Amino acid sequence: MAFVDPAQSARPAASGPAHPAARVLAHSPARVAARAMMWNLETDGWTEREAGNLVGLFHGLRPALSGWSEREIEHLRFLRALVETGRVGH
Repeated sequence: MAFVDPAQSARPAASGPAHPAARVLAHSPARVAARAMMWNLETDGWTEREAGNLVGLFHGLRPALSGWSEREIEHLRFLRALVETGRVGH
């Protein structure tokens, strides 16, 4: 009889984060458009306002009372990229 380490038991490996928000936010913010993240959250049952605030928070924005729109988030990402590359002074 062989000793089986409980930490290495034959449990199926998780394919990714179990929570829908964690699955959506597991991607790099530079590669995933805000619209795609918001759409995934909304299809998982989040409201448009909740999804916008969560995606905005993921991109470093504070939650807004009315939520962030995809256009607002993408515009602020664009402006941040201009500042970070030195094309616009701050």
